[in-house]
Order: sequence, then C-alpha cells, then structure tokens
Amino acid sequence: MCAPLIPSPESTYYGGDRLQNGEVLAGLLSRWCINTERINAIYNALEKADFNFRRMTPGDSVTLIYQGLNFRGIDYHSSPVVSYQVRFDSNGTAAAVRVTRPVDTVKCVIRGTIENSLWNSLLKLGGTPELVVEFAEILRYDIDFFTECNNGDTFELLADRLEVDGRFYRFGRVYAVHYRSRTDNVYGFYYQDPTGRWDYYNEKGQSLRKTVLRSPLSFARVSSYFGMRFHPILRVVRPHQGVDYVAPRGTPVSAIADGVVTMARWNGGYGKMVEVRHSGGLVSRYGHLSGYGPGVKVGRSIRQGATVGYVGATGLATGPHLHFEIRQNGKPVNPLKVIPPRAEPVPARYLADFQAVRDRYLAIMRTAGQFSADTSASLIQGQPGF
Repeated sequence: MCAPLIPSPESTYYGGDRLQNGEVLAGLLSRWCINTERINAIYNALEKADFNFRRMTPGDSVTLIYQGLNFRGIDYHSSPVVSYQVRFDSNGTAAAVRVTRPVDTVKCVIRGTIENSLWNSLLKLGGTPELVVEFAEILRYDIDFFTECNNGDTFELLADRLEVDGRFYRFGRVYAVHYRSRTDNVYGFYYQDPTGRWDYYNEKGQSLRKTVLRSPLSFARVSSYFGMRFHPILRVVRPHQGVDYVAPRGTPVSAIADGVVTMARWNGGYGKMVEVRHSGGLVSRYGHLSGYGPGVKVGRSIRQGATVGYVGATGLATGPHLHFEIRQNGKPVNPLKVIPPRAEPVPARYLADFQAVRDRYLAIMRTAGQFSADTSASLIQGQPGF
C-alpha cells in the first residue's frame, strides 16, 4: 500500500522514510505512490550528480517533499555529512545537487576505569565500537586486552571528535592513549615527521609496532593455554602446543608477521589450517579455520595483519575457536611469552620535535576536565599545534 499523504493545499509537506532491508530507492518511492516516470527522472538526475547507487544501504533516510498535493522532490541522506537534493521544476524536469555539510572538529579526552572489559567500559563513556578497536589496535603489541585486562585498570585517550550542526558525527584521529594496570603503564603518541611518515610511539620515541603481533585476533578470549592439558575430545592428557582463542565463527584471523604461506589445507585434527614461515626461524600456525583468507595459497607472500582465514570448528574442535601456534627453529614456544623486536623508532634528527608534540599531548590530557556524561567527553577547543 502507498504511504498516507493528506497535506493541506498550500503547505509544504515533508515525508520521512528509510530504506528497508533489501530495498533500493525505487522501492521506497513506490511505497509512497511515486509513479514510474518520476522515479526514472529522479534516478537520471542522481546519476548526473555522481550518486553511487551501489552504496545505498538499509537505514539510509529519504525525505519526500510536497508543495500542497504536488510532489517536488527528495533529499537522500547518505550520511550526516553528505546528502543529495533532487527537485522538480514547474515543467516536471528533475535536477540533483550534492550537498556537503560542514564538519566541526574539537579535541576530546575520554578517561575511565575498566569494568569487565575495555569494550564495555569505553562504550559506556560515550565511545564507539570503532574507537574501541582503534585504541586496542594502537596498543595491541604491548597489551593483550583478553589476557592482561583487569577490573580497576585505567585508560585515557585524546582524539578528534567530529560534529555536524553541534551533534556528534564520529571520532577522528586518535592522538594519544594511556593504559595503566598493576604491571603496565603504557603510553602511545601519534607523530608524523616532516617527511610524512607517521606511526604511534611510546614516550621514548620507540615504535609501538613490533615485528610480530601479540595475538592473531583483536577481540577474543583465551580458552586453553600452552602446556599440558586434558584434551576434551580425545579424553587424554597431552601437551597443548599452542593457545586456543574463543571467538565467533567467521571472525577474521590475522597473520602475526610478514611471511610466506607454507600450508593452507586440511591437516588432521587441526582441520583447515594455515602455516606461515616468517624471518628468524619463526613459524605461525592457525588451526580449526572455517575457511581461508583471500589469496592465501602455498608460496604466496602475506603481510602482517592480513587475513589468513576465519575462525571455525573444523577438525577436532568442540566449538568455534582458533588454535594458534608459534614455533621457533622447529620447537613449539608459548605464543603469550614471545617478545618481538620493535619497528623503527623516531629518527634521531626528529626526536626533539617528537618530544615537543608528546609533551603537548600530555599537557592537554593532564588539564582536561573529568568525563562529563552531558558531552560524552571532555572537550578542548582551539588547542595550538594540531
């Protein structure tokens, strides 16, 4: 049925709707009784305005505009920033323009205490899932947030908060992070040198990136550790030569370092497994996968962080999880105790500049007020040097 429309004869009427699952713009317009000729005219106008029809997604909002009983056009909102306005003139010809709304940027500091998990704690303070992942990614080489994150640990970060018409849009660049636990006190600072090279560094200017990731999964929990254990299927006690991470089926699994794929096949109790040979006699193995990552074949090179496969339950597995092994010169080693070397530090000729940037970040984080639930974060505007 068509959407109800009973406007007054002379008023401007705005009808609001959203794309439903599996629906495109034509379907929505049909529900509002817009005829095929008008729909085609709208599509032609949008095409001339470089509208990307493939990026229409469920939830996109559409405003239908009427003048009295006359349909005048639509506003299609691709995001809070970008919209497309289509209008019909008195001759029935449609024209479209792309409208980009200004985005304001303010600096914000979010700080808090871990309660159950970093994910829940940061979301509770107004963070977004993307911001949580960014925070964890920056520190993932120094802290495994599934084995080393405890209630009472504290965290803080300095980031851009992007706003449209005074309303939160999304978070932008993260400039500084800090995580303190009973055993760790880790800082991370964004720095881009005059050549354009950028990275996150600790307070000494050492890169937070390392040649080997601490974990092949960003968010998972350890269900079985390295060492002797009782096998849940074989019902015997035997050495467990890796670490098991519980995660939802289909979760992407990352290569822990650059290397070459030496195995990508079914391997007995491991099920579907990928093995990667790295430099320095290091080999990593990923078992019980549900499938392999794009282009993962024997002999192919793979970069650190690339997807080697997806969490599954193939082989001898009681449920979806990743069995992860590291072997050094052919000998199994505990993945949780591997301490890899760091990537390149800040070049010596730029160290003084980095230290000035670091100190500016720290000064802002020290002077920013406590978190306010009314603003979702402490806001700092007009800070110099950004």
